[in-house]
Amino acid sequence: MMNRFRSSLIFCAMVALAACASGPSSDGAPSKRVQAIQAAVASPDRLAKDRDEDAKRKPVEIMTLTGVAAGQRVIDIFSAGGWYAELLSRAVGPKGQVYAQNPPSVLKRFGDKAIVERLANNRLPNVVRWDKEVNEMALAPASFDGAMINLVFHDLHWISKDVPGFLTDLHKAMKQGAWVAVIDHSAPAGSRDSFAKDPRGQHRIDEAFTRQMFETAGFKLAASSDILRNAADDRQKAFFAPELKDVATDKFIQIYRK
Repeated sequence: MMNRFRSSLIFCAMVALAACASGPSSDGAPSKRVQAIQAAVASPDRLAKDRDEDAKRKPVEIMTLTGVAAGQRVIDIFSAGGWYAELLSRAVGPKGQVYAQNPPSVLKRFGDKAIVERLANNRLPNVVRWDKEVNEMALAPASFDGAMINLVFHDLHWISKDVPGFLTDLHKAMKQGAWVAVIDHSAPAGSRDSFAKDPRGQHRIDEAFTRQMFETAGFKLAASSDILRNAADDRQKAFFAPELKDVATDKFIQIYRK
């Protein structure tokens, strides 16, 4: 009982500290953490095609919510081409580290050209390419300060046969107070993972079901945001459907803490 009480106090303190770090300073200016995030996004060294995505992806707002800060060790789950891995690498700075994880089975199917090009010539020296299947990452306990799961949690439901096992492993790998950000395409309420299991399907997931899975694994929902919402999306079609070209899907954002 005492251990649970102590853990709850630690969790509340970490959430409070993150909130303070995210807010403005006494003179109304952004905190140093937020200034570092803004600088990461504004870096002239970013690829032009990456910057073109900023307006719709809103990385400053999302990374501010997460709690990412200088010196942290974070993992970008199913990083694909590494769009967020690069931003995270700039936000954590030279004393931090980012693991860009990709399942080899998926890379074999779709190729790894994008991540190879992003990391070429030691361009991002604090990024570790981490080609591991999601249930075989063998992450050390309490070794990470945060994790990004951007538009891929639904994919884990066709990539992995044991998503709860992945979440259990991820929870063990997070330090106390660590953050996990989940951004994904919204499926109809009550659909659970039925829109996520088929790689040829809708590539969406039910946000209430997502929360249930993370909370079952031991995470606590610390924040959510509607900044990527689109009420006009009926949540029925895959984001790559021809009729959704240049149309934003309805997306949910959930920030968890350990």
